[in-house]
Amino acid sequence: MSVAQPLGGAAAAVEVRWNGARPAAPAEERLAAALEQFGRRALQRLRRPLEVSVLLCDGAAIRGLNRRYRGLDAPTDVLSFGQLEGAAVPAAGNSVAGSGAACATPGSTATDGPARGSPAAGSAAPAALAGDVVIAVDVAARQAAARGEAPERELRRLLLHGILHLLGMDHADPPAEDEPMLSLQERMLADLQAQEQVPAPAPRVRQPSPVKGGMSGVHREAAR
Repeated sequence: MSVAQPLGGAAAAVEVRWNGARPAAPAEERLAAALEQFGRRALQRLRRPLEVSVLLCDGAAIRGLNRRYRGLDAPTDVLSFGQLEGAAVPAAGNSVAGSGAACATPGSTATDGPARGSPAAGSAAPAALAGDVVIAVDVAARQAAARGEAPERELRRLLLHGILHLLGMDHADPPAEDEPMLSLQERMLADLQAQEQVPAPAPRVRQPSPVKGGMSGVHREAAR
């Protein structure tokens, strides 16, 4: 599945798919759709009309990619495979001990893992392919539990982390919390999720008005 939105004559597009041969379950499809929407909004916020492909997998699959492309025989949470010309190659970094998030050498292609998307039909112009982001869902769930957060929030954090790597941003290994990339990541995560969770306006309540017979009436009307 993919989501696209015109932006400056091109389309910001995100495609999320699950690794494996079996069809995705309904809950998995809903999660993929939510991540697509979040990723598209992140690209819009960054003013980048780009295409990003996302692969959701498990720790074993991402360990194989980490070993193949980075020489690290250990699972990690997220990997980015940049396709933009001149993209930086970030250092290892996120929050799994002994491994971390990284960007593969620009132009490399993980044929057994990273997804490949295409702009949605009807978009104003083809979007440039920024690259692929691979996220280990079970690793994300463990990290979310350690943070005391919902797994969906950690998946959004990792998607943002991967996208920022695709755009050439970098951080130290291990990263410091106040690094510009991670500070931007957390600000965007908070802002974009706050927009998703804006509560409906509360109904307006009129003050009780006297009614003959000593009773009072409370009238409520829906907020406009």
